[in-house]
Amino acid sequence: MTTINDVARLANVSNATVSHVINKTRKVNPETIEKVEKAIKELNYRPNLQARSLKTGQSRLIGVLNYNSVDNYFAEVLTNIELAAYEAGYNVLQRHTERDGENAGAAISAWQNKNVDGLIFNTPVVTDEFRQLTQNLECPCVFLHIEDPQIKGDFICVNDLESSEEATRYLIGLGHKKIAFIAGNALEYHTAGQRQVGYENALRQGGLTIRPDYIVYTDYGVSEGYEAFKKLMALPDPPTAVFGCSDMIAMGCIRAASDLGISIPGDVSVIGFDDIEMASFCTPRLTTIYQDKKKLGQAAVAQILKHIHHPELANEQIVLPTHLVIRESTGPVKK
Repeated sequence: MTTINDVARLANVSNATVSHVINKTRKVNPETIEKVEKAIKELNYRPNLQARSLKTGQSRLIGVLNYNSVDNYFAEVLTNIELAAYEAGYNVLQRHTERDGENAGAAISAWQNKNVDGLIFNTPVVTDEFRQLTQNLECPCVFLHIEDPQIKGDFICVNDLESSEEATRYLIGLGHKKIAFIAGNALEYHTAGQRQVGYENALRQGGLTIRPDYIVYTDYGVSEGYEAFKKLMALPDPPTAVFGCSDMIAMGCIRAASDLGISIPGDVSVIGFDDIEMASFCTPRLTTIYQDKKKLGQAAVAQILKHIHHPELANEQIVLPTHLVIRESTGPVKK
């Protein structure tokens, strides 16, 4: 069985240096890192994580509760969490929770048994059980997309209100006065609920009327966007622009428009939120609000590491910037 001693001999470095390279516990010059990694690969060395955990009191594991595994936005955030954790010398244990959040308790209990060093909640779902369980956690916790004063941990999000105001103002600037909003689920602590507030603020500021028949509540998926768009187009006075609360919703609108023989953006403009990878590959390419999924994943892991090394630090709320990405799915109102 290959040991750390074998790696050190082949790389011509000390055991401590190999340990620092593997655990990223001290800065090592790039040339030495390259030699150690080459030796590890050549010898097919696998560190004994259990032994290391017993010695250091750390498992080098981060648990991630990820929402709705088929939602591209959360999948992209999860990928970047995993990359950031790996670069920091940590592995990720992930569990998925669906819309009801019922399996969150089982995941948290399992992670406690594995002595994880930190937990990241990549989900907008908050249940009473979830809130109660998190109160008793002793490891650092980071919550994405939610803001709940009863939960102990760091919160990372974007300014959903200002972002939605920007998107709606852009549509108004194109001459649209009949702008619909597909809101997604109004989950109590999900920061995306502020997107409707931003939409309504921009309408008021533009001197436009908020029409209840132009606001549709549904989930964030493609099929929900598809059905919501059909509902809006069936109105006696249909909108000329649709703001979907997620890119998945917006792409469902584009598919529905194609089936209905409606031109995007010739007849109706469509805008989304998130800028997932598919947004730049659909037809037409989607105008949307960009969220930096890489920075979100990196910030989540960075906050976990900060609290691991400095447990006395107070919890924080971090708001990441967004910006409007203009593509082909929006255009001037049809004359």
